[in-house]
Amino acid sequence: MSGKYDVVIVGARVAGSSLAILLGQMGKKVLLLDKAKFPSDTLSTHFMSHTGFLKKLGVLEQLEESGLRKVTRMRTYIGSSFIEGPRTSYTIIPKRDQLDSVLIEKALEFPTVTFKPKTSARALLWNGNKVTGIRVEENGGEEEIHAGLVVGADGKNSNIAHWAGAKMYKQTEPLRPVIYGYFEGVEPLREPTTEIFLHEGRIGFVFPMEPGRDCLGMEIHPDEFRTMMHQPELSFKQTFDQLYGMAERMKESRLLGKIIGTPGMPNFFREAYDHGWALLGDAGHSKDPSTGLGINDAFLQSFLFADALKQIDNGTPWSEAMSEYARKRDEQLLPGFQMTLDYIQSLKKWTENEVALFQSIAANPMVWNKLVPKLSGHIKKDTEDFPLFYQSLKMEAEHFGYKKES
Repeated sequence: MSGKYDVVIVGARVAGSSLAILLGQMGKKVLLLDKAKFPSDTLSTHFMSHTGFLKKLGVLEQLEESGLRKVTRMRTYIGSSFIEGPRTSYTIIPKRDQLDSVLIEKALEFPTVTFKPKTSARALLWNGNKVTGIRVEENGGEEEIHAGLVVGADGKNSNIAHWAGAKMYKQTEPLRPVIYGYFEGVEPLREPTTEIFLHEGRIGFVFPMEPGRDCLGMEIHPDEFRTMMHQPELSFKQTFDQLYGMAERMKESRLLGKIIGTPGMPNFFREAYDHGWALLGDAGHSKDPSTGLGINDAFLQSFLFADALKQIDNGTPWSEAMSEYARKRDEQLLPGFQMTLDYIQSLKKWTENEVALFQSIAANPMVWNKLVPKLSGHIKKDTEDFPLFYQSLKMEAEHFGYKKES
């Protein structure tokens, strides 16, 4: 690890490894380090909004060839009824030990990128108010590494953010616990489909991975977490069996590994940069996983950050380029942040009347014949308190051919 690096990236998961790829393409001398040994799993939303970033990073084909199913549809259940439709584009859902390792391998194709697993950051090095490097521990020994820039991609509890004094804003405490596990032998639907269950104020989900393996999970009520984690496998199955059709579909299933849980993810933005340091991924922005935007958001930040460094290389002053990076980051991530908080905070147990009416509507084509011609107006009126939701829905509808009504 001797010598000075252009960039040291602390954290080699999605945000850090994707940035290493982009900086490797630019010819930057990069040190990517992580305290974990790879391949290894990590807490994750798993879901990717689309595959565009994977294609740009040059890893989509490799991931697809590993046997991951192309997920082309989405289904939402309320009670024993559901609404289903196609996605605007397919996605794939790899385990994180697979995804992170593929990204790291891609980064190492560039001769200027060095990777050090099982290496822990211990402190930032300073010259006045500017970060000039980092002190790390590897194999029981410590070393000082000098760099033009230190990037913290080390998660929501980022040490880099703490040592740099990066302030949080738009902060909301964790809202919902999440538990999930990998299962084999769950009876699949005819087409690979993301399944979302809105049941008793909880969110259940089924994410198809490889044929025969799925990620099953739930966002539960805060007061349920401790009890469920006391006997996690039994509690998970008992709760998941309440979801429509899942008791039958899980009869021949088997848990792979163990149930993973967290009491909740914090919701915040952090200051994105200052002299000699910057933050990326969950270190700079975190939110509840219910909308499955975390991986997509990490990739977005990497591309925005790499673009900022290109601008600096082309003569744009550091402060100007980084200020623009922070502005674009917040501008592009804030809508998803707001919609996620609105979604999770508005979740509730359905009343018997609400469920009964939905069951009746879902199974009645005459109702849909009346509703669909006026659906846009109904949604716009019913979301007047949160117009961002309607705007987002209309943008997605445009991918399916929706045109502005005269």
